[in-house]
Amino acid sequence: MRHILAITLLSVIVAAVCPPDGTAQCKVFVKGACIPVLNPYIHDGSYQAAIMSEGEEAEVYKTVFAGQQYRLYVCVDQVMPDVEFVVSDIHRNILFDSRKNGNVRQWDFRPDASQQIKVTVRIPVRKENNENPTIGCVGVFFGLKEK
Repeated sequence: MRHILAITLLSVIVAAVCPPDGTAQCKVFVKGACIPVLNPYIHDGSYQAAIMSEGEEAEVYKTVFAGQQYRLYVCVDQVMPDVEFVVSDIHRNILFDSRKNGNVRQWDFRPDASQQIKVTVRIPVRKENNENPTIGCVGVFFGLKEK
């Protein structure tokens, strides 16, 4: 009986001390808030979402197919600063840079060849907020346009 009581007490302490996993909440948030923005494109069913903070960078890889019309959308929590993203091919040729296109959050494209692309997402550091970096949810979504 003491053994069961000790395990129960230990479980309660661990649950109280360990923070809840925000990643699941992040995925629910971006899925609900961001998929509608893909319209009139159809969500391809996959997405990557993560909790990021200012100064962090993440990479997402995606195979795209020649002749398909795609929309790439980078969705961020409202508390986050502007997000930057760069799309490149496997040879590191830059296909799109959001910084050179008005810091947009989406890019519509039709690849000439089937290939793997890399999307690098960066959360810039705001100079006025360097002691307390903002933390928020970021998601990368792809949509396909019906022919």
